[in-house]
Amino acid sequence: MKKAIALFMIAVLMLTGAALAKGTWLGTMTVVNCDSWVTLRESPSTHADTVARVPLGENVDAYYYNSRFTECYYNGLHGYILSDYLSSGKYRDYQKYEYGDSTEQNTDYDNYLGMMQIVKCDSWVTLRSNPSTSASTVTRIPKGAYVEAYKYDERFAECYYNGMHGYVLNDYLG
Repeated sequence: MKKAIALFMIAVLMLTGAALAKGTWLGTMTVVNCDSWVTLRESPSTHADTVARVPLGENVDAYYYNSRFTECYYNGLHGYILSDYLSSGKYRDYQKYEYGDSTEQNTDYDNYLGMMQIVKCDSWVTLRSNPSTSASTVTRIPKGAYVEAYKYDERFAECYYNGMHGYVLNDYLG
């Protein structure tokens, strides 16, 4: 009986590999910023063996690993993808929607700035709940960390950091 329970528990853990992830769950993220695919790697290194190729536009279950790599699960496979190739929110593949002779473009793509690094600060910047320096603090983002950024206005960018949403002054993004 104990052996059957142990085998059952192993099977459950194998089927729910995401439960083994060590980082904070970032949600479902989409592969972006590549021509056709990105590499899901065995470990968080560009020299690590390839587990799979994940096509542009595919979704992965993502967990924070560090500012360079994201721990991912794709089609039951576990590995690491460079964070620059993942988007958590609004980005959708560039698409044109044909309406007779006219073409409408996806405005999210036009506003997408990409993965940007926090620069020009002493140690951290504030991710704010609204695009105002008096808005409440969502979190502090350390210098050197990467955020997914979208153009908001002349002063602020709309940003996603570790699964959190807010606004950062444009001057701190590089």
